Amino acid sequence: MNLEKILKNDKRIWDEDILDYPQLFELARTYDKDLLETLFNNKDSKEKFFIQVGDSHVFKYNEFRFYLEQNQVNNSFTQYANKIGLASQGEHLSDSTDYVLDWPYKDCVLEGGMSSEEDTDTFIEKKVETTPGKMDKKTGTMISPEKTEVTFSQAKRKREEIFYNNIIADKEIDRLLDKKALKNFTRYTAKGEEEVKEIKRDEDGTIKENLLIKGNNLLALHSLKEQFAGKVKLIYIDPPYNTGGSEEIFTYNNRFNHSTWLTFMKNRLEIAKEFLREDGFIAIAIDHAELFYLGALSDQVFDRENRIGLVTVVHKPEGRQHSKFFSPSNEYMLVYAKNKELAKFNKIVLLDEKKKEFNEVDDKGFYKWKEFVRKDTLRNQKKAGFYPIYVSKDLKKISTTKFNNSLTSYPIDSKGTERVWNVQEKGFNEKLQNGEVKAEIKDEKVKIFYKIREQQVFVTHWTDKRYNSTANGTFLVKKYLDGKSVSYPKSLYTVQDTIKIMTNDGDIIMDFFAGSSTTAHASLSLDIEDNQNRQFIMIEQVEEHYEVSTKRISQVLSENNQQQSNFIAFELAEYNEEAKNKIDACKSYKELKKLFTELTEYYFLNYNVSVKQFNDQILDDKDFQELPLEEQKTLFKALLDNNQLYIPYKEQEDGKHNLSKEDQELTNEFYG
Repeated sequence: MNLEKILKNDKRIWDEDILDYPQLFELARTYDKDLLETLFNNKDSKEKFFIQVGDSHVFKYNEFRFYLEQNQVNNSFTQYANKIGLASQGEHLSDSTDYVLDWPYKDCVLEGGMSSEEDTDTFIEKKVETTPGKMDKKTGTMISPEKTEVTFSQAKRKREEIFYNNIIADKEIDRLLDKKALKNFTRYTAKGEEEVKEIKRDEDGTIKENLLIKGNNLLALHSLKEQFAGKVKLIYIDPPYNTGGSEEIFTYNNRFNHSTWLTFMKNRLEIAKEFLREDGFIAIAIDHAELFYLGALSDQVFDRENRIGLVTVVHKPEGRQHSKFFSPSNEYMLVYAKNKELAKFNKIVLLDEKKKEFNEVDDKGFYKWKEFVRKDTLRNQKKAGFYPIYVSKDLKKISTTKFNNSLTSYPIDSKGTERVWNVQEKGFNEKLQNGEVKAEIKDEKVKIFYKIREQQVFVTHWTDKRYNSTANGTFLVKKYLDGKSVSYPKSLYTVQDTIKIMTNDGDIIMDFFAGSSTTAHASLSLDIEDNQNRQFIMIEQVEEHYEVSTKRISQVLSENNQQQSNFIAFELAEYNEEAKNKIDACKSYKELKKLFTELTEYYFLNYNVSVKQFNDQILDDKDFQELPLEEQKTLFKALLDNNQLYIPYKEQEDGKHNLSKEDQELTNEFYG
């Protein structure tokens, strides 16, 4: 049935050649007379959407809505198929001189998450196996009859991701991204778990707590936006690389369709930008598989002129075994500033060997002495940098004004070549006043020296052995997990050095692909090292990762006896708990079937192919009806597992969600 063709004559639901689905839904919901006549006068749509009751026909609104939802093209209504390519004037190109990089779904929000369990759809598979009967060849009689066995089981197939168009499906997106109710608040300290009695804030009302949040990171970010927009100094993320590799324990969905991955990242980077301070940074770990496209996408989101650089991190010097071509030994970190004009790196030293050079200390920190002459600049190149400096014979008095019995020093090198001082006269006097200058007699000449504070040039190749992700990632995590590990954790020091370069005391650090929470560990370790107190916000969806993070951060607090540090863990409250309870309460197949209609209405935003297949092929199947009730319930709940929406904050008081009074109160306090 071509429903669009049937509806062509109704001009109210067409915007040029695009079907206005929201308007169509509204007309159907209000049982619009003209719309119903259009549907009723077509044989196919009449048979599909109307049921005869006596001499009358009743419009099956839910059936109509269900059909529309299932037959939209991924909810996206974009002009492209599921691919990225070179395009011009809306057409993909095979041979043209007019090339343009085009982003499919660029005007969409990807509903799907990024956890491994969301990589596939669950559907119900019916199997019928027939065992032939056996016949006695001598007598021609049947020894055993033919047997037919029918079984139903859960099966998996690659998920059909859902895209919502920003304009056409704006209401669906608004509901999807509305802030959510929160639950299961627990405070973790060096001494163990505690009840959360308050959520601390600073004088301007900003939450001053370390946070670990369980839930879909896109939805969690939108829930956090009111509290933390414009307040985060550094976002460090290690997203799925989309390499297409095999799944391992604790692994994110790493097998996205290319277009899907880009949409997935675009949705998250756009909201991430809103969290950054004007002088903030975002650092994104990635490998070669999506590097070029991620760079183009990030240029679009953060602006190309705010790109700080691309760092190569040698995380596995020996490479990976069994590579057909090059054996990867490095990955990348793509760094952007929110505003390059305002952002700046800290003047620090990362490498231990470099630190040894700064072997003196004062109340401002570590430093070394360096000769004040600029040996790379001649006098005639920068005349203002050539001036006399006068020094007393006991070297205690230094001035740019001549005084009695003073010695004179000029920036002249050992070969007699006239150079310049490191700064002009005004800058020298400022250093002199601040105690940053000294004089010495060397080779019977007065030499001027100034203090160089602990600092180094940050190169874009990080090759130090501490960046090895096996030694300082995998093995380190095993220490906290009783020998278990997660897939490809970052070296603690890769993240720690990034934080050290870009943040200071009191800054907020965010990681919404928390994994095993290496970022939280790095932040806490750095605070111990430099006696500062940064704040972290971790977001994680995968259950195993969340448990690992909770355990790891708690142990870091405990082993370092961090009495002043703690964190609050909580979850976005899932939406389908009440549905599972209703399934369990059913006492017959008839009640289950009736409940299915209610569930499809209640979970309208979350139809997927498995629900449709269950409705079309399984629900009324005679063999399914004859299954034991508990098996029917199990298969019902399997469908719900793919639809893990969360409870909207504005609906948290609805008794059907069974949220505790304590969770509701803390949710209210969190949102201020």
